Amino acid sequence: MNTLLDRRAGRIEPPIPVAVVIEQHGAWRVLLAAIAALFDARGRSGELRPGDLGNHLRRDIGLPPLPEPWSEPPRWM
Repeated sequence: MNTLLDRRAGRIEPPIPVAVVIEQHGAWRVLLAAIAALFDARGRSGELRPGDLGNHLRRDIGLPPLPEPWSEPPRWM
């Protein structure tokens, strides 16, 4: 369950039960907000795959380095 941290006061607020939110805002609004939150990518970096990491990070966690990208131009050039 998520808790909110009030950094100014240094305290943690207890989570609000879903039933209270539905009572205050209605079931359809809560459902639509939940669906919108599922597809909203703000604030999320997404899943990071090992192929997305740079060689310095791969080395730090014990993975082999990726091969260097090909630097010669394609044959048709």
